[in-house]
Amino acid sequence: MAYLCSFHHRRMAKTGAKESFSQYRNILSDLELKKYKPFYLLMGEEPYYIDKLSRYMSEKILSPEEQGFNQIILYGSEVTAPQIVETARRFPMMAQKQVVIVREAQQVRELEKTLEIYLRQAPETTVLVICYPGKTVDKRTAFYKAAQSKGVVLESAVLREEEVAGWISRYALEMKAEMTPEAAVLLADYLGADLSKITMELDKLLMLLPVEKRRITPDVIEQNVGISKEHSPFALCKAISYRDLPTAIRVARYFGENAKSYPFVMVNSVLFSHFARIIKYHALQQNASKPSNQEMAAALGMHPYFMNEIETAARNFSIRQATQVIWLLRAYDGRFKSNERGGADEGALLQEVIYKILR
Repeated sequence: MAYLCSFHHRRMAKTGAKESFSQYRNILSDLELKKYKPFYLLMGEEPYYIDKLSRYMSEKILSPEEQGFNQIILYGSEVTAPQIVETARRFPMMAQKQVVIVREAQQVRELEKTLEIYLRQAPETTVLVICYPGKTVDKRTAFYKAAQSKGVVLESAVLREEEVAGWISRYALEMKAEMTPEAAVLLADYLGADLSKITMELDKLLMLLPVEKRRITPDVIEQNVGISKEHSPFALCKAISYRDLPTAIRVARYFGENAKSYPFVMVNSVLFSHFARIIKYHALQQNASKPSNQEMAAALGMHPYFMNEIETAARNFSIRQATQVIWLLRAYDGRFKSNERGGADEGALLQEVIYKILR
């Protein structure tokens, strides 16, 4: 149980993806209404929202005629903090505003101190956009407080593993398409949490579907993206949950034959997360006030559609057995990264650990 607490603490520490999406939508809504602020700080580990907003501002705030004299794109590796401020303090030419976008601003030395002074008297005729991909500003600093007071701050957080499928489903809905939960999980397993990669694949997929029939199922993904619904980490977890050894071994063998796409470390990590979720399910079931299916799904970070599977997994693996599997996966992770595995390839090692889990 101590392990469960530490695991839960680590996962809870990485929060903010939902807030990031909400901030992004609010900023985009204001921009579409032509409500512009003099300063934008776009920061965080997930570059997707930063790129989307900075691109929108570069294309929409000024007309094409105004952009020639009044839109300046700077790069952090090529400018200094004083040069950025000097550019931002200029007056626009034959336009009401100028737009100054600084990409890769995290490379500029002494930028935060310089901008904190700039923000004390930031000109209303300039829209200054600071892009900080891969970095967040210390929220205790005077610069951060000034940025919030005088302008807009976006903190773009990376999606947690359990949030990816939900994000994919929301994006599909925004694009006027329906996506089944299985399809969303299949894509999440295959693409990971890279939002730029996810949107690129979904946009390509949607272009292939007729407008009047935009329903994305595992079969549609298999036919158009090339992902096998029968050979995915999702399929492996399901087979193990139901103690279906032949299917689990068949999937593991496929992963071994395609180790570049399904490396042992990645698959082992997926199994680790799956059994950690089983442990958490058991812990939640022991609460005096039993949560509903919806509450349970939210606590486990999964779609309610998949509650039947996790319930089956919990029946097939007690909390003690699930904990033993966690330690087994840890041992095989160490074995894979050392010389202990001998001549065993990734597929053989994965099949071996699955035999031990299910036997």
